[in-house]
Amino acid sequence: MYSAPIILPLDWTGRIYVLEDEKGQVIGTGSREVCETLMYMMRAGLSRASENAQVNARSNVRAAITI
Repeated sequence: MYSAPIILPLDWTGRIYVLEDEKGQVIGTGSREVCETLMYMMRAGLSRASENAQVNARSNVRAAITI
């Protein structure tokens, strides 16, 4: 449908937007800033983040913040 992901307004006031992929499927909704952030994450890819992730051997697996 589209040649690239696109951000479209969902309401006439322009407060709620939708991010659609190339096939016209909805990826996410929210403010313009949220949709732009999602689009940036889509384009940046997730491989670099997983390559840079450090394996943390902690006994408490429920720890959300590493100290």
